[in-house]
Formats: sequence, structure tokens, C-alpha cells
Amino acid sequence: MVEDEKKAFAVEENDDARTWADELIFDCHNDGEGGMPFKDDKPPMPILEYLAEFKALIDACGHVSYFFNMKKFVKANVNKAKAVASAYNHDLRYYQDQLNEWLVKARRSYAILGLHAAKFGYEMPAENYWLNQMTVSEDRRSAYKGYLQTCLKNKKTLSPTEMEAKFQQRLQKRLKKAVK
Repeated sequence: MVEDEKKAFAVEENDDARTWADELIFDCHNDGEGGMPFKDDKPPMPILEYLAEFKALIDACGHVSYFFNMKKFVKANVNKAKAVASAYNHDLRYYQDQLNEWLVKARRSYAILGLHAAKFGYEMPAENYWLNQMTVSEDRRSAYKGYLQTCLKNKKTLSPTEMEAKFQQRLQKRLKKAVK
């Protein structure tokens, strides 16, 4: 019975004209609607590398912010921070070590992002100022992540300067709404 099943399967393959021209190999990469293969639908590699490193920088700055604040609040004996620290058995030393580690990761991401940005002819903002701005402002990090999602969807990039300009426009719109 098993041998008959193998023969039946072989006949099916031989009966399909697509197998003669290797069309099934290409066909299996389609998105199901006869469209382009997935591999052609992705953004080019330099764009992905740039956007991924930008996101890594934003995430690193978010971690720096978290560990900086936790270190400060645990040191100041803020009840909520103490509760979180004790729930995870973390002490001041842990938060200091994590802060140092994420500071190094943020600077590393900044340097790598600078290399990727140079491929597109983008200039990077001053390191300390920009990293501090990203670390202090959760709103900025959130907005930048949204801009990165749009860039990924549209298969394009924005320079850090362009992203900051968009963020400033966003703040101006909020201010106008608040004033009304």
C-alpha cells in the first residue's frame, strides 16, 4: 500500500505542467495572491540595517532611562521603587551595573547608527546632547518608533535631523491645540 501511494504521488507531480519549468519553486514564495515574492517585497538591506540600529538605539536609551530612574528612586527610598526592587531582589548596585551596561550599549548603537547613516549621507547630531534627549523624553522615543514603522512600511529612511523636525512639528501641533 505504501508503494502505491508513492507512485500516485509521483504521477501527480509528473502530471502538473508547472513542474516541468520549475515554476513550483518560484510559486511557493508567492504571497498567495499571485503577487511578488516576499523577498522582493522587503526593503533593501541598507535600509533595514539603518532602521534596525535606530530602533536599537531608541531601546537602549529607554533602558538607560529606566535604570537611571530606578537607581535614583531606590536611593531616595521611594516606596514604589523599593517595592519593585525588593520583588525582584535587586539592590542599588544592580541598578548601577545595569545603567552602566545600557549606557555603553547606547553609545555603541549611536556609533553603529552613524556608520549606517553615512551610507545615506546623513549627519548625526552631537552624541551627548542627542542621547540625553532620547533618554529623557519617553514621548520622543515613542514618536521616533512610530516614524521608524512608517519608514519600514514605505521602504525609505529619514535622517535623525528629519525625525527631530517631525517631532518638533508634533509638539507645535499639541501646543496649538492646548492654547485653543
